Amino acid sequence: MFGKALKAALAAPRKTRNWLTSYHHKHRSYDDDNMAYPWLNSIFFDIVRAGGGTQRPNYAWGVVHGAHLAKVLKIDRVSVIEFGVAGGNGLVALDEIAEKAGSAFGVGVDVYGFDTGAGLPKPEDYRDLPNLFSPGHFPMDQEALRKRLKNAQLFLGLVEDTVQRFIDSKPAPVAFISFDLDFYSSTMQAFRLLSAEQSLLLPRIHCHFDDILAFTYGDHNGERLAIAEFNAANSLRKISQIYGLRFFLPSVMRHDMWPECCYMIHVLDHNSYGLDDGLNKRPTLPLKSVAN
Repeated sequence: MFGKALKAALAAPRKTRNWLTSYHHKHRSYDDDNMAYPWLNSIFFDIVRAGGGTQRPNYAWGVVHGAHLAKVLKIDRVSVIEFGVAGGNGLVALDEIAEKAGSAFGVGVDVYGFDTGAGLPKPEDYRDLPNLFSPGHFPMDQEALRKRLKNAQLFLGLVEDTVQRFIDSKPAPVAFISFDLDFYSSTMQAFRLLSAEQSLLLPRIHCHFDDILAFTYGDHNGERLAIAEFNAANSLRKISQIYGLRFFLPSVMRHDMWPECCYMIHVLDHNSYGLDDGLNKRPTLPLKSVAN
């Protein structure tokens, strides 16, 4: 019995690759569905597979949808952001994903990483989960990381300072954000970006919150508390979980944790919020392959 189990485990990666290939060919076009999800999932899987399975699906899914929305709205360039870079593996992945997604949709994608560059600051109070995090956690080797990046730019310093510098630089509209700052206080500072003028934001922004599941995360600390307070303080800018996302992903991902961490920022006062976003019809956009 053990031998059979071991053989099955060793065969699993090959089976997964074969499944991905068959899924890709089946859903390259809209033969069986008028909705955009199967088609976008196919592009998403191309990007994940192109990275040898090492690409972060939580980033790839959000960037693909952000680039798609930009293309539909005839926006030729967008920004994607990682708040909380640490060692840099996530930013390196985001850099590669942005390049492939941008090529697929014919949209320029600028990548930015925000970090102190020296690890976590001191927690302010219980809301920053000092039972889990201490000053200096998750340091960055800046020189080594810069050598690994292709196009991504770093904003180093306390987020309360770097977010304003970013806003003042007038970047392309933000299409995707990963929030991985660990603290309630730092996340609230990062949310200042969500109050920027609408020209700096897409009407809907996909985002991923890293620190909301298990451990001692709850409604009254960390990122969940920051989300609740932001929503309470803003009537026309809202952050909402993408409910039931796992049911709209390929079945091999329906038990992954990352779909439970995917949210959408709704810029309800955006002039383009009510425009057709292309999710409810067959695609008519010319796309390039991202398989290589």
